[in-house]
Amino acid sequence: MKIKNIFLGALMTVIVAPTFAQVQKDEIKDKVVAIIKSGAPDKDKQIKALAKEFKKDAAKLASVGKAYLAEKDYVNAKVYADMAIKANSKCAEGFLLAGNIAVAKDDAGEAATQFQQAMYADPKDPNGYRRYAQMMSKASPQDAVNALETLRQQRPDYPVDLIAAEIYSDAGKMDLAIQYYDKVNIADMKDYQISDYATNLFLSQNYEKSLNVATQGHNKFARNASFNRLMMFNQTELKDFEAAVAAGDRLFNASDSAKISSFDYGYYGRALEGANKYQEAIGIYEQMLKADNVKDDEKLEVNKKISDGYKKISDYAKAEEYLNKYIQGHPQSSFSLEESVAMLYADQLADETTPAAQKQAAYDKADALYAALGQKYPDNAAYVANKRAQMPFSLALDDKAKLKLAGPRYLEFANILAAKSDRSAGETKMLVNAYNAVTAYYVHVVEDMDKAKEIAGRLIEIDPENGNAKAILGIK
Repeated sequence: MKIKNIFLGALMTVIVAPTFAQVQKDEIKDKVVAIIKSGAPDKDKQIKALAKEFKKDAAKLASVGKAYLAEKDYVNAKVYADMAIKANSKCAEGFLLAGNIAVAKDDAGEAATQFQQAMYADPKDPNGYRRYAQMMSKASPQDAVNALETLRQQRPDYPVDLIAAEIYSDAGKMDLAIQYYDKVNIADMKDYQISDYATNLFLSQNYEKSLNVATQGHNKFARNASFNRLMMFNQTELKDFEAAVAAGDRLFNASDSAKISSFDYGYYGRALEGANKYQEAIGIYEQMLKADNVKDDEKLEVNKKISDGYKKISDYAKAEEYLNKYIQGHPQSSFSLEESVAMLYADQLADETTPAAQKQAAYDKADALYAALGQKYPDNAAYVANKRAQMPFSLALDDKAKLKLAGPRYLEFANILAAKSDRSAGETKMLVNAYNAVTAYYVHVVEDMDKAKEIAGRLIEIDPENGNAKAILGIK
């Protein structure tokens, strides 16, 4: 799968809001909290007097316990949980309070038991199922969803599918999360749920459907950063670069509270590159270099992207500047790193917009670098010789002058391939091409027919029907 786990974690942090958040006004709890915080010497007496007014009302007694729980007085909180259960064992509130106390004390087993008791006490109260599902969502998402499915039988009106989707999403079970989200009308979802749905689809590489969901979210919440982000991500993957650029512009410049991540910079840069807006892409990557929340190793790779961008617009001086920054950031050198400079000169040489004088300078630099690399890395000698042989054909010279430069390089390349005992079919084909070029070199440049015949003899051994070799050797 393309998307790595690190991407999943970072992306979900940026896009998805917390789940299970349900805050309700509780006047009794607030009143008791105020008494506790007052520090009055008789505060417990005041609370007991208040509780006497509803000593048979389990829900209100539980509210008193909730106030103590909010102040981390677990002993008194448990007293009122027990009083609530005794007052009415068919009310879920006492068991819910007892479960929440257990959660606060990190006693998951006791919490799960109390939440189950809340479910049995009042099968139609969704809070016991919801809290049990929340408790089990990490350890056993399946058990959590099973509890919600039981709730569905009691309360068909309750949004079981949405909560189940969130549980599976939080557990990283994207396929199951998507299955549950699929059952819900997007009009019934909150903004963070639509984001979560679209994110799971994106991470599952269902880019078209993710884009559809994100677009619906964008239509409802035009300045929501999550939807602009997801639209840009999906449109980039679908190679609809112009649309992705528009979404990227909205994310960066027309979204509320957008926290721009390294992925945002990367995707926006890719979209701009895909739309051939290379100068703009360079600007985004330069912003990425300055961002505090982008890691140093990511910034190192950005230097290469900027170098590639400047190469696209034929600014080879800038391309070399950033390429050197990229190379210098690596603790150890390698053939591929050092070759990247030679390749940049070779690209400049092959660029049709490069003036003739600059082509010659680019050729000289590339050829010298490749020659040094062939000495430093002998295992790459054949590759280097082949590269050196090909480059002269991009010079603004006549054919004979190009062949004069290329011929000796092709001979070096051919000698390396001819000495290989384990030469592949592909390498043999390259050897044939090299010998053809060398024979042309000896015939047209050096004008040494004896040498030409010597090479043609080697050529006919590996390619008996080679017309060029037959002609030089006088074979009919």
